[in-house]
Amino acid sequence: MSPSSRENLSLGRKHNQRSKKDYSITRIIKEMLDRPVDERWLEVDDKGQQLTWRQAIAKRILIEAVKGNAKIISELQDRLEGKVVQPIEGGGEPITFRVIYDD
Repeated sequence: MSPSSRENLSLGRKHNQRSKKDYSITRIIKEMLDRPVDERWLEVDDKGQQLTWRQAIAKRILIEAVKGNAKIISELQDRLEGKVVQPIEGGGEPITFRVIYDD
């Protein structure tokens, strides 16, 4: 059912209000991150360690960074140290805006 359908509007629901059944993929993933990961998805060295999905993903990210994956290294740096601020330099005359209102 569309959030802006007549049926929803007649029930008094707000446009952005979620229904009782929230099928958000992000919410589902967040719930799963702290569950134990099935061993079939783990590397041989990690079997028997009872890792959570969160731990397994973090370990995989770090392994990829150590292997030299530039994209992963860049993402880690941005998240751990913050993105580098790019200065904006203006040159020349200041800009003046003139607003005209129609009556």
